[in-house]
Amino acid sequence: MKYFCIAIPCIFFIITSCHGPQPKEHLLFDSLDRLPHYSVDNYEHFSLANEEMLVSEKEISLKGIHLLSTYSFSILSEDETICLDQPESFKKYPIAANLNYKLKSQGLEINQMLIFSKDKPGITILNFVKNVDESEKTLKLKFEANTNLSSTGWMDGINEQDGPDQINFDQVTGIFTAKDGAIDWYAVWGSSSDFTLNPASSNCRKELPGFGASAGFEINLELGPLEERIIPVFIAGSDQSEYSAIETLADLRTDLFSDWEENFSLLDSLQNTSKLIIPSDNIKQIWDWSKYKGGISALNSYDQDIPQHNSDELLKLLAQFDPEYPLKIDQTAFIENLNSSRHIAPSHRLIQPLIFKLLGIKADFENRVVFIKPNLPTEWNEVIIENLWMDDNKLKIAISIDENSMIVEVTQTQKSAGISIHLPEDFSKVKVLGKQVSIDTKDNFRRILMTGDHVKIEAQKN
Repeated sequence: MKYFCIAIPCIFFIITSCHGPQPKEHLLFDSLDRLPHYSVDNYEHFSLANEEMLVSEKEISLKGIHLLSTYSFSILSEDETICLDQPESFKKYPIAANLNYKLKSQGLEINQMLIFSKDKPGITILNFVKNVDESEKTLKLKFEANTNLSSTGWMDGINEQDGPDQINFDQVTGIFTAKDGAIDWYAVWGSSSDFTLNPASSNCRKELPGFGASAGFEINLELGPLEERIIPVFIAGSDQSEYSAIETLADLRTDLFSDWEENFSLLDSLQNTSKLIIPSDNIKQIWDWSKYKGGISALNSYDQDIPQHNSDELLKLLAQFDPEYPLKIDQTAFIENLNSSRHIAPSHRLIQPLIFKLLGIKADFENRVVFIKPNLPTEWNEVIIENLWMDDNKLKIAISIDENSMIVEVTQTQKSAGISIHLPEDFSKVKVLGKQVSIDTKDNFRRILMTGDHVKIEAQKN
């Protein structure tokens, strides 16, 4: 598959210059404001993934094995345990999630930020625990993991019979290690070396699956008036060896900021690449989230798989996509195995090609020509797509149409690239860059092939 070129600016550290002194972790939290998000109303529909790991609800899995059936956080304050399971707000971002808890009677606010790197089989959870009043506080933050080291069934060749999970805690490294009793499957978790982890169980635990086990820790916190502490929790796994899992956890600790910068810069660039302006907010949202999770696919990708519908039928087809698509796309994309013959092209990978077909836009990369055959639905009068890359050529395409007239305007950075515009033959009066021209018809269309950095076609019916 071909992909459009994307220029990736170094953005993250520019943000840091706009803030006063604060922990570096807080800069990650503040940068969320620059990212697109989707509000989560139902935890059961939530998923977040990178190339190696999936969080679905609170279950954590690799492609071949489940690691945790669930995990829990709680606050122990003055002998009262508050389970952190009812967030005030819950937002999903393409590379992160944030859960906000306001514990008003305890004078606390907690933000819990889930972060994935691009390709590590692990996840980081940053807990921002803030004292929001003027009194000093002594409390404990508790974390507990319920393991479920077993096959996911998503990949061929991984179907061994697992055994009872066993968990050990290394006081020197501060790392919990869970191992399946029969197979070399591992899950590990821990925190920063800045904190002392005391093994402890939680009152917020849930029922364990068949061979699962549970273990966790508590961290003592002293908070002065309006003080905030940031407590990270790192979770990793491996279907190969304990060493591999622990190595990933160590990499999560050391690479947190560089991983975030890489992901943030790529995502920021994707927001501005192939920027679509259309009358449907729902379809635009689906388009945007397909970019964030799958990149920008080439204009002619999967063309052979797209049925030849008219524009109104295509619009109805796109309208059938789940409105909670941004919540579910991670899990859908993660569990695919496109190398297996039992799978067909997944629906989420057809979103971009379907929308390109709806707009009537296609590219010939070999001959460096973009074809535009306006194909807008009846209820749409105008569409614009900006920063559309065809190899090294950046285009902006604007199409406006009503019952008797049509305007197609294209700008591009590579003047020698071809622009081929096909107009229905009933648009018989045609102006090219303001000049009236006569164009013959072929196969019921009037075809205009041009080069240059700017093309504007104005057409009217008799």
